[in-house]
Amino acid sequence: MKKLKMIITTLFTLVLLLSFSTSTYAATVDSVLKAPEEGWTRFDDRAPELVYSKDDWVLLKNSETTGDYEKTILGAKHKKKSEIKFKFEGSKIRLIIAKSVTYSKNVAVSIDGNVEYFSAWSENWIHQIVAYEKLDLDYGVHEVIIWTETPSSNVVTYDYRFDAIDIDGSLLDFNYVEPETPTDPEPTPEPEQPSNPDPQPEQPPVDRAILVVTMTTGLEKEYDLPMSDVNAFLNWYDARDTGTGPSKFTINKYNNNKGPFSKRTDYVIFDKILTFEVNEYSTN
Repeated sequence: MKKLKMIITTLFTLVLLLSFSTSTYAATVDSVLKAPEEGWTRFDDRAPELVYSKDDWVLLKNSETTGDYEKTILGAKHKKKSEIKFKFEGSKIRLIIAKSVTYSKNVAVSIDGNVEYFSAWSENWIHQIVAYEKLDLDYGVHEVIIWTETPSSNVVTYDYRFDAIDIDGSLLDFNYVEPETPTDPEPTPEPEQPSNPDPQPEQPPVDRAILVVTMTTGLEKEYDLPMSDVNAFLNWYDARDTGTGPSKFTINKYNNNKGPFSKRTDYVIFDKILTFEVNEYSTN
């Protein structure tokens, strides 16, 4: 009976250890990854945002691609540059390829002009393997260019095969240009008034509005703003709704919300907005 209890205890411990190791597993370079991890999105080699150098690639399919993601893959022609260009918004990226003993050991990848290298060589034929990853980029728009730096020395047909991309954001059109975030203009100093000023004519009222933004979480944010700021918000929202412009909008809280701070600024994220309303009023 004692021996049986020891066996049961040992088996239970092994099950716990196996469960722990499985739950804490994370993909690394040279590991097979057949589906993106949580928080990542996979884009196949046929994604329309990817720009390939002309006549440098072969589109493989059917019996040649049964082990590849979505059963599609691209072969980089031997002794060609085989360039891939794309832009993405995010902070992490993984390149998924097939590896073989006949593939190049020196493929270059440039992210925002910073060049690194990875190998497509392996003693065994392996599909959907993480060949390269970058996990510490600042969140934003990044430009990526991949090319064959050194052709394979024992090539059969291709220098390597490109399969997919994993990122924590979205792919963008390669011609996308990130607009500059507008800055708040410097306040115009008020002129000094004479000691006995003449009566001044009444100034016309300044149009203002209460902008109420309801977030997808149900949280409401209220801002007392000049109409110029409200119109800037409306123009940004309309542009972003058509797929252009930055993903966030900067709102100056001005003196009415300043408190003890020299300046307070809110950043409103487009895809977090559920609805908004504009309540105009006049200072007259």
